[in-house]
Amino acid sequence: MPGDIIPLIAVPTTAGTGSEVTAFSVITDHSRNYKLTVFSYKLIPSYAILDAELLTTAPVSVAAACGIDAMVHALEAYISTAASPFSDAMAEKALELIGANIRRYTANRSDIEAAENMLVGSLFAGIAFSWARLGDVHAMSHPVSAFFNVPHGVANAILLPTIVEYNALADHGKYFNIYNYIAPLPAALEEFTPDMLVDAIVELNDSLGIPDGLEEVGVTKDKFDAMADDAMKSGNIAVNPRSTTKKDVLALYEKAFSGLE
Repeated sequence: MPGDIIPLIAVPTTAGTGSEVTAFSVITDHSRNYKLTVFSYKLIPSYAILDAELLTTAPVSVAAACGIDAMVHALEAYISTAASPFSDAMAEKALELIGANIRRYTANRSDIEAAENMLVGSLFAGIAFSWARLGDVHAMSHPVSAFFNVPHGVANAILLPTIVEYNALADHGKYFNIYNYIAPLPAALEEFTPDMLVDAIVELNDSLGIPDGLEEVGVTKDKFDAMADDAMKSGNIAVNPRSTTKKDVLALYEKAFSGLE
């Protein structure tokens, strides 16, 4: 951004994007089927007003997709190679709030306590990824949405189990923490394995009505190559915890096509 913008007062109507505190704007260029990102700390709104009553009329599908989006923001920021103690603190609190409330909130948007916790969790997740960025999930979900008009949160949710499984080789112990934030029942460290987190995410998606694979939302394999090219243009690939090439992206799209069982 070349300079300061007109001061913004942001009032979110979903618990998902965290746009009220982020330094990013996403623009869809329909002529190119391309979602591009503008980044500048000058884009951060001057004020954010969180009013949980504005969330009470959200349809179930919107509540679920946006809630998972917020969770992915926190998760990817937490395991990003650009993470810091500050972003980790924001991400951990976001995961705690979202993990404990996403099921309640999706089940009943009139549960004001759950809605409030989701809003605050989404805000903390937005702060976390503004400073630590994201990873392969967001890099790969943007082309899914741009080519096939799949809602952003749905694309993230479908890709998440496959990419969490892929990134397990690079885990430094944070998978255990994430699991205990989002799973209904906590695990002891001595019994935990990374595949337990993958299974927990699959179960969460299923409970929220998220489709299992990309095929279910109309994605076709003939666009995989172009989608992979666009994914590799994302700065989020660079901070993903496991190094990722275009060949890897193609393999991940292929694996997410039918979904993990």
